[in-house]
Amino acid sequence: MPQIKINIFGEGIEIRHLLLDPEILEQWNEIASRKNKVITDLITDPFFYHALRNPNIRSLEDLNANVVKAMLDTSMSQIEIWFQRHKVIKFKSHELFNEMVLFPLFQIQENLVFGTNEFHAGLYAIKKEKGLLRSISIETLDEELNLDDFIFEVSYYQNNRILTNINYKNQQLQLIKSDTLIIHQSAFEIK
Repeated sequence: MPQIKINIFGEGIEIRHLLLDPEILEQWNEIASRKNKVITDLITDPFFYHALRNPNIRSLEDLNANVVKAMLDTSMSQIEIWFQRHKVIKFKSHELFNEMVLFPLFQIQENLVFGTNEFHAGLYAIKKEKGLLRSISIETLDEELNLDDFIFEVSYYQNNRILTNINYKNQQLQLIKSDTLIIHQSAFEIK
C-alpha cells in the first residue's frame, strides 16, 4: 500500500489543561504553601514529582489532561509531504497561513480549540519547543496524491494562527515520532 508521510518541523507549542481531582489539587496547594510557592511553579518543577513518590505520576506528562500540540507560524516552521518515499512538496508556514492570495493553495479549516480564544477555569501548562514537532503517516489505496485531499486545521493562540492538525480525506494520520527540544515552559491558573 502507498504511504503518505508528513514531517512538521520548526517551532511548536503544547498546551495542557490539567484535569486534576479536587483532593489532589488541595493536597498540592498545601505542599505549595508549605514551600512558600504557588502551585503553577510546582507543576513545572520535575523534582516536585520525584518528591511525591507516586509511581503513577512521574512527570507532567503522566497527569490527566486535555492536550493541544500545534505548529507556530514562525520563519523556522515548515512542512514536508512525502508519498511513496518521494518528497512531493515542502513549504514554509507563511505559505499555509497566507490569506492574501486569490486562490488558496491549501484547504484550511478553523478549529476552535479554546472556544473563542478563551480558556476554562483550571491549571494550564505551556511548553514551547523546536525541532521535529511531528512525523505522521497514513496508508492509502490511492495511486496518486492530490493536495486538495488534505485539510489543515488551524486555530488561534494569543492572536497568532497555529496549525493543530492535518487530515487526509477526513482520516487522522498516525504519529510516528517526535523529537523536540523544550525552549520554554510555564504554567498558569484560571479561577
